[in-house]
Amino acid sequence: MRKYIKTLAVLLVFCVLGVSASASTKEYRWFFKPAGNEQPQLLGGDTLWRDYDALAMGSTEEKVLYLTFDAGYENGNVAKVLDVLQKHDAKGAFFILPGIIKNSPHVVTRMAEEGHLVCNHSTSHKNMATINSLVEFQKELQGVEEAYTALTGKTMAKFFRPPEGTFSENTLKFCEELGYTPVFWSYAYADWDNNSQMNEEKALDKLLSNLHPGEVLLLHPTSATNAAILDTFLTKAKEQGYRFGTLEELALRPTFEVKDLEEQGLVFSENPTAGKYLALTFDDGPHKDQTARILAVLQKYGVKATFFPIGENVKAHPELVKMAAIQGHEIGNHTYSHCKVSAVSEEMLKKEILSTEFLLQDLCGVTPTVFRPPGGDITGEAVELVNSLGYRYVLWSWRVDTRDWASVSVDSVVNTVLSGVKNGDIILFHDYVAGKSPTAEALEILIPKLQAQGYQFVTVSDLASL
Repeated sequence: MRKYIKTLAVLLVFCVLGVSASASTKEYRWFFKPAGNEQPQLLGGDTLWRDYDALAMGSTEEKVLYLTFDAGYENGNVAKVLDVLQKHDAKGAFFILPGIIKNSPHVVTRMAEEGHLVCNHSTSHKNMATINSLVEFQKELQGVEEAYTALTGKTMAKFFRPPEGTFSENTLKFCEELGYTPVFWSYAYADWDNNSQMNEEKALDKLLSNLHPGEVLLLHPTSATNAAILDTFLTKAKEQGYRFGTLEELALRPTFEVKDLEEQGLVFSENPTAGKYLALTFDDGPHKDQTARILAVLQKYGVKATFFPIGENVKAHPELVKMAAIQGHEIGNHTYSHCKVSAVSEEMLKKEILSTEFLLQDLCGVTPTVFRPPGGDITGEAVELVNSLGYRYVLWSWRVDTRDWASVSVDSVVNTVLSGVKNGDIILFHDYVAGKSPTAEALEILIPKLQAQGYQFVTVSDLASL
């Protein structure tokens, strides 16, 4: 990510005028050059978007399809698309406008409740490339953000798609400053005009003949053709070995090759050679009610798990961490304040880790040896530091991120695990959810079902040693 060095004088100008002089309003219109079932060339080979960590395509190494939808209104077809996604337990990202919130609130609420990402497509659907004021840009994002929060009580996912894929360097820079990730696509077809819909057979052929690893697919859910062919398309994609990923997963993928680090044992996310063993992991706790409920379920079924608590919460509820340790669960380290490892200095990250370590030793009598970065964030420097402190750097199996932190439904959590789980997976849960937590109830369903399939549950460290 580019680093911008600003003098105090320039900062004052920005604050007063809301204008950025360090980027450009040169207009770009997103496009791709199809390559059949291979990854296409994006934006004519221009890599400006990568400089700002925008998303447009995933790895060539795995058959993952990222489903994204631009939804400005509902005409009956959006609900049909949601029905299909629910049938396939496929999570999508919906980039919405205020109109659909105002006129079809039940559809937007359903998106959130069923575990989809509800994302920002601006307030007015105007050309964002011409905006050279951060204040004006922020207003465009805030309008739909506030409407969504007023409806659902939730915070909108920090992903932004510029209307019609029109953007400038300023667009990307403003997203960076406001904590948003810009999202484009690696395949789309002419589906937006309801008065000129493509033949269903032709549209399906287009989608399948251009399906490629790491594809970020843009569809308009208002399209009658899309509503009609989506079930068949997703079925055939799965038959070809594709799974459905999320933008969160794509955003967390490191920009450097992590396989070497995994092979060296410096990073651990799964052990596919372990056989029918799984590791249940819980982040962000302890929580005075949620952690206790989860511990009760685990004890009921004789399951051992790994907890990654935050130092601030350990300080508030050390008795829950002690209880987890007494019951035989592994206690890891999740930093003191839930900081983003790539956004803090090496000195600060070390302080975050050691502060939590000392708290766990002093208040709970345990010394952690596994570390999970908040949000799955990863840098080469962070991995090196964490390992130098005697920790194993632990992520999770991307297929089984339950997204329980977003207060999704119990069914969503259960379906995510059962549809994605494989031998040696590390499953991600949270024992601290800001809203209503589905986790304990989902575990009551999942544990006996997985045990019936022959799975055994172990801690992360035990899984790594198998």
